[in-house]
Amino acid sequence: MSVQKRQSVVGLRILAPKLEKFSDRQIEVAQTWALQFNVPPSQLTSFIDTYLSSTVHTRCWCVALPSTDDQTRRLLARIGDHLQYFDGHQVKACKIFSKDRVHKRKPTAMVAQQLLLRFEKRWYADVLLTSFCKSAGERAKALSIEDLGSFNRRGFDWTASNNRYFNPRTRFYLKQIGSTLKQFCQCLDQELLFAIRSAQCPSPKLYNWLAQGDRKRRLQALKAQPVLIPLLVLADQWPWPWDGQQQVYMNCPWDELQAWRPYWSEDRYLISAEECLVGRIADAGLPLSDTLAWLLQAPRAAVRYLGQQRVFDTGSALTRISREGPQGPWHRLLLGASLGNRRPLKKAHWITLFALLDKIPYQLLDQTQDWNRLLSGCPTDWSDDNWSKIADDFRDLNELFNNVDESDGPASGEALQKLKSFIATASYHQIASLVNGFHLALIDIREALDAVDPQTRTDSLTPWKPLLYSTSTPLVSPNGLQIIELKCPADLDAEHRALGHCIDGYDYSAYRGICRLFSVRENGKSLASAEIQMDESAWGETLAKLTPKHLVTIQLRGLRNRTPKSGSRVDRAYQWFWAKIKSGELAINLEWPDQTLSMSRYTNRNRKKMHAQACAEWINQRLSRT
Repeated sequence: MSVQKRQSVVGLRILAPKLEKFSDRQIEVAQTWALQFNVPPSQLTSFIDTYLSSTVHTRCWCVALPSTDDQTRRLLARIGDHLQYFDGHQVKACKIFSKDRVHKRKPTAMVAQQLLLRFEKRWYADVLLTSFCKSAGERAKALSIEDLGSFNRRGFDWTASNNRYFNPRTRFYLKQIGSTLKQFCQCLDQELLFAIRSAQCPSPKLYNWLAQGDRKRRLQALKAQPVLIPLLVLADQWPWPWDGQQQVYMNCPWDELQAWRPYWSEDRYLISAEECLVGRIADAGLPLSDTLAWLLQAPRAAVRYLGQQRVFDTGSALTRISREGPQGPWHRLLLGASLGNRRPLKKAHWITLFALLDKIPYQLLDQTQDWNRLLSGCPTDWSDDNWSKIADDFRDLNELFNNVDESDGPASGEALQKLKSFIATASYHQIASLVNGFHLALIDIREALDAVDPQTRTDSLTPWKPLLYSTSTPLVSPNGLQIIELKCPADLDAEHRALGHCIDGYDYSAYRGICRLFSVRENGKSLASAEIQMDESAWGETLAKLTPKHLVTIQLRGLRNRTPKSGSRVDRAYQWFWAKIKSGELAINLEWPDQTLSMSRYTNRNRKKMHAQACAEWINQRLSRT
């Protein structure tokens, strides 16, 4: 492959006289990026002209529009491929395209006024109120790509291998966006802007909500409930209590809200209120805690407790929505606020609670009605180290449900029903006892299967495709511990015998391409095992689009299923290895094919089906005694 050489500025100007309008330094910089992207020599001058013509203007500007009212100032701003408009009361935005021919440089107020009229029916996009957000970064990146014109390679991830270009250009445009937004926000209502920033929710939807209706009462409502109000305003659908017995939406105790009660039309379409119910509550002066408690079907004490919490501790509305989705992101907060003497008191407590809920199987989340009963006997202090073990025990409940789901016949249906009935009324200690008993039973089940269907040497040594390309030598962490990939059932069996946990049953998942497994060792002695999977965002993606960012660590377990303490030697060694994986320093293979389709062990001999059936029978026998 030939290496392109840098051409002289004089020679380039001779080839393309139109480059005379640019300085020598500009041409040199543009040529640097042309070499970076391997632009063919025949297109070099065209690339330079396109790039420099594009970068002459930042495509970020803000113009104050003429106004007849001295009290309000109207603004029109361009932020990359979006226009933002402040009409003196509310903010709105629209997406623009090259065919719209919007000015790249700052226009006059009169021209901006004419521009505004062209887009009066297209104000539906999200407004930016801060450059410290993901959307601002995406717009800055889009501007960097736009500078390359038609020379960017479609379908290619530029940021993966061209950070030399994208990092400085994106930072530059972020500064331009920030500067423009500073001008834009200076003309907004400063009291409302301060309110949404205090709630750590710089959302245009929340700003517009405050600007509508009774301004004073809405500000008071936000101050009284800085955690719940933004969540309810930004939610996709307003909550309304549902009567499960009558199969209808409940009647509201307050006449002011009854008109907003959802109902079913004759065509069986759900008709719900388009106006934000929280705004109606605030404007009507209804008791905030009582109405929110009724709407959310939560204890009034829990609602009042959340009103006393700092947004810094619970996490902002935008954070909660990004992690839990826009439909009902308040459920976990209300759950934590209703835990009595286990209510989280500070940020670290809320983080521990959310981590616990993340590991609880959805079956248990759906079945549990009394969380205080479920957590009875557990520590009352969320700083207690035992919470990590409690979370792991809850997570291991997944293994029982997974084995029941993989079996068939009457035994599996009975086991599933008994399991759901059990967890609906069980406490943590009862669930932990069941899980520990299941782990011990897995040893007997595996031995029984080996007696009926002996595992051949070929079975035990057949490898699955590894995650690491180079596995001949173990990785040595800075503290001397080794990281070794487990590549076949024999490796898992040895790990199981060393640590006394159930990793020997993960061979089927590894062969199916669901997970990859690693061991943390010291001088050949196993200290902990790790399970790595692809996250949900990787589902359905092509191999070319998979990156280390799609990998997640599901669990890290030591002797007898105990999780190593944070900051321990094992934890530090694994975190070092994980950082190497995520940063791309280690060459990895993300092609994990399903090998079970061609293995007689799982096709002709139905080993996995027999294993799942034995697990279902054990569950039936165990839960028949309770």
